[in-house]
Amino acid sequence: MRFGVGLWCLQNTATVPRHHVTAYRELREDAQLAERLGFDSAWLSEHHFFYDGYCPALLPAAATMLAVTQRLRVATGMLLLPLQDPVRVGAGARALADRSGGRFDLGVGLGYRDVEFDGKGVPRRQRAARLAAGLEALESTVSDVPLWIGSATPTGVARAGSRGHGVLLSGANPLPLVRELAAAHRHGWDAAGRPGGRRPPIAALRNVWVTDDAAEREAVLDWVRASYVLYAGLGWSVAAQGETSAMDFRRDVGRALADAVGTTIIGPAPAVVDGLREVAEAGVDDVVFRLVIEGAPRTALHDVMRRLSEEVMPQLAGLDAA
Repeated sequence: MRFGVGLWCLQNTATVPRHHVTAYRELREDAQLAERLGFDSAWLSEHHFFYDGYCPALLPAAATMLAVTQRLRVATGMLLLPLQDPVRVGAGARALADRSGGRFDLGVGLGYRDVEFDGKGVPRRQRAARLAAGLEALESTVSDVPLWIGSATPTGVARAGSRGHGVLLSGANPLPLVRELAAAHRHGWDAAGRPGGRRPPIAALRNVWVTDDAAEREAVLDWVRASYVLYAGLGWSVAAQGETSAMDFRRDVGRALADAVGTTIIGPAPAVVDGLREVAEAGVDDVVFRLVIEGAPRTALHDVMRRLSEEVMPQLAGLDAA
């Protein structure tokens, strides 16, 4: 199992106001800390036209992280490809990979917010076709840059597997859905004749926190809850899959928040280790700790990164997905 950390979104929110210059300076410092602590990767996230300055340009942000590190992989989770020129994205990804010694991973997704498509002058109904065309362009121009696909449906993750690409699953997905999606991804790869010869990885964002203190536990769950409140403003939803109910932050905020917060793996280090073993047993190769959450002080972020590095990650060394 490999370990990443994220998602850095470079936000200036009402709860945690800061100048955007500060956000980008701290991003560099956080990347250096992640590398020192032995994390394998750090992940960035993109949105457009949101009040808090949510990062709209991931490649420059990735470049600054790569520039101050030597080993850490930097990945986008996700760059909204239907809103971008795939030729420009491919050229940028190629430059980042070449200049960093191959440490850049490109994760792409569909996007879902009407305002983003409207603002970019792209009809939302074209997003699937634009993603497919963009992927074809990237596959031919940056074939040696790892590609990840963001999806929340068995059909979407199976398609990623059939193309030989990794997949990054949402941190809000309950474990049964993670298991279902991981199986669909593997099936897609098998059914397509195993392109590339090596199974593409399955990564999952997970809300994780190491704490021995009951008061801190409640504070962390409040931070997780607050971070998902932002999704209500972003209009995010996940359709029902199998036995997993829909998660709609637009129409049923209370239930969606409860379900999302309920995915949190929190407690003393041994309990977190056990929780992450269950994630691996669900078929996950890479865990991306979702630690950059609304309201969490930066000191708390750094403290939990250290605890994960020292008390949790060594206990899971060599653990493989089921």
